[in-house]
Amino acid sequence: GFLPADCATLFCKAMHLEPYIKELGIEFKDLLIQVESGEIAPKVWDLFLYEILVNNDPGAAEAYYVAVKCNDEATKQQYQDQYFQYTLDSLKQHVYSILEDVDTMNARAQTYDLTTHPRVPVIVAHNNLVRDTFTMTATLLEQMG
Repeated sequence: GFLPADCATLFCKAMHLEPYIKELGIEFKDLLIQVESGEIAPKVWDLFLYEILVNNDPGAAEAYYVAVKCNDEATKQQYQDQYFQYTLDSLKQHVYSILEDVDTMNARAQTYDLTTHPRVPVIVAHNNLVRDTFTMTATLLEQMG
């Protein structure tokens, strides 16, 4: 394994939402965060909003589902505006959870013997990239409200 030096994006790490990813027909390659800026791709916002709607307003979830599947940007924007704070809070929760996980994994990695676990430096480098990127994402989300 290796870590490309020119990695431009990272997966948003939302595997807990895989059933909704499949339901919406979103490709994993579209669920990205920009490494240089921390910016979240639009499909990530769609995914997190959809989860909120499914759990709180099934009727709205169905309408949003149709808007996502039909690329109805106007309808999607109406829902995104209406539920912005909830989606923002959910994304913040997710980002801070990932940051905690990365710190925990890096601390654990420091306990491994590199002679028996030679890939630890690559794993830690990846974790550091995730931490740095998600820290920028957290900053952007905090600026939004």
